[in-house]
Amino acid sequence: MKKIALLSAALLLTACATEPGPYEQKLQSNDLLDQDQDGVINERDKCADTPLKAVTDNDGCALEKNISTTRGVVINFEFDKHVLTTDAKQKVAEFARSIENSPLLSVILIGDTSKKGALEYNRKLALKRIETVKSALLALNVNEDQISQQTFIETKKIPPELQGRETRVIALVEGEQSRVMQMQFDVYNSTI
Repeated sequence: MKKIALLSAALLLTACATEPGPYEQKLQSNDLLDQDQDGVINERDKCADTPLKAVTDNDGCALEKNISTTRGVVINFEFDKHVLTTDAKQKVAEFARSIENSPLLSVILIGDTSKKGALEYNRKLALKRIETVKSALLALNVNEDQISQQTFIETKKIPPELQGRETRVIALVEGEQSRVMQMQFDVYNSTI
């Protein structure tokens, strides 16, 4: 038994007696950087342009959520006119930017006039104002399928705070808009 133990110990010691080879430095084959700072290394990141502070999935893509929205914008006209003023053009452009890339939103253009004048004349003026705003929105790449229209005579959509007759078009937006979810905090980054 002693001979077997002695023989086993000798075999073990001889197996460990070989010289180790020289150290070979290996190049890193994976990109371990996180260029867009979303917490996912570049090697695994499928969305390299994730917005800063966005909540991401395991592939580094921003998570989005749909937010239900209803809001109104008032575009004023001069008395008895249907041409956009400089201020009105700017308001229409801002409105168009606010709904771009949001195909789930619908826009209701409500034409309005003051109470002065005949009802039929005012209805036609309201339609001209709607067409003016609609044309401006279409020129700013708003999808025509998103736009519907009403005049002050037929509308039931005017919010209570906008009740009353004035020289304007009310652009109401309804629907869902997708938004990138934002991180509440970041444990790993001291720059926040």
